[in-house]
Amino acid sequence: MKNLSMKICNEAIHPGETLTMAMPLPALFSCAPLYLPIKICHGKQAGPTLIVIAAMHGNEINGTEIINRLFTLPALKKIAGTLITIPVMNVYGFTNRSRTLRGGIDLDTTFPGSEHGSHAARIAHLFTSEIFDKADYCIDLQTGALNYSNLPQIYINFQDENLKHLARAFNTPVVLNAIPPVGSLRHYAQKNHIPYLLYEAGEAMRFDEYTIKIGIQGIINVMRKLGMLPERTTKKTNELKSFFAENYAWIHSPSSGISQSRYKLGQHIAKGEILSILKDPFGVSSDTHIRSPHEGIIIGKNNLPLVHEGEEIVQLAIFPEMQQIESHLKEWENDTVIEIPADSTTENQ
Repeated sequence: MKNLSMKICNEAIHPGETLTMAMPLPALFSCAPLYLPIKICHGKQAGPTLIVIAAMHGNEINGTEIINRLFTLPALKKIAGTLITIPVMNVYGFTNRSRTLRGGIDLDTTFPGSEHGSHAARIAHLFTSEIFDKADYCIDLQTGALNYSNLPQIYINFQDENLKHLARAFNTPVVLNAIPPVGSLRHYAQKNHIPYLLYEAGEAMRFDEYTIKIGIQGIINVMRKLGMLPERTTKKTNELKSFFAENYAWIHSPSSGISQSRYKLGQHIAKGEILSILKDPFGVSSDTHIRSPHEGIIIGKNNLPLVHEGEEIVQLAIFPEMQQIESHLKEWENDTVIEIPADSTTENQ
């Protein structure tokens, strides 16, 4: 079936068009204008509308690169349906190298927003009413916080079987169970029955080539699953699959000091094993050994050696099949070749 024209911000978009738009946002007190960048690929054939957003927190730049590279792929010429992308969701934070909007407000706590509310609420309202309400599906590209790096992972609500299928299609090393907090775009999507995948990988303000490639491949995989792109003509026999974890937890520092750890993302940790040695920077107090309260796999870590009491050190995911997941993640680490399709009809895709 042929696709129909659609309208975003009073702009008509016709089947077969690929274009870039800029939606006006509430201006700053200096009268400097702000615009939300929008990149759209509207297929000739009818199909789902997938929204992909990046930089919900302004300093999370990996997703911006994922979207920009995605639009260089000839495979998108074969698209059915519509791909709407937001390379920079938090424009204010992005331009100021900040995670938040002005005033320290997290944009992802203000949805669905309000037409007459705060500056943040107005941005959220404009996005949901003009763009997000057109979505059939959404992928949100985020990273760890500043100085925190994450293993590539998908967050979904495990109670939703459709989300489980989409998470398997995206294909990250691990998939984690998370109930979306009230005020987040995920919570708004859940209330409106819009399947929503949160991809979190790498670190804020840092490009991570491996996680960028996994992100691009994941979006392509989901588009194939939704029928927006043709399926692969052949299957990879050695394709690695995701593992699902119900339980995960951050381990906090019991005191302040200099943290020394030799562990990497994806490594297995036994219960009681030393995660980090905390040293007194002045050499007065004795060392503190931070031991793991669980057996698990490191999926997030603090890269900053200087830590305050109560600060997060390591995030662990706990799996029932621990030996199997340890071997599985080693295979992911060694499987460095990510297939990014030059064309969706290429024989080896």
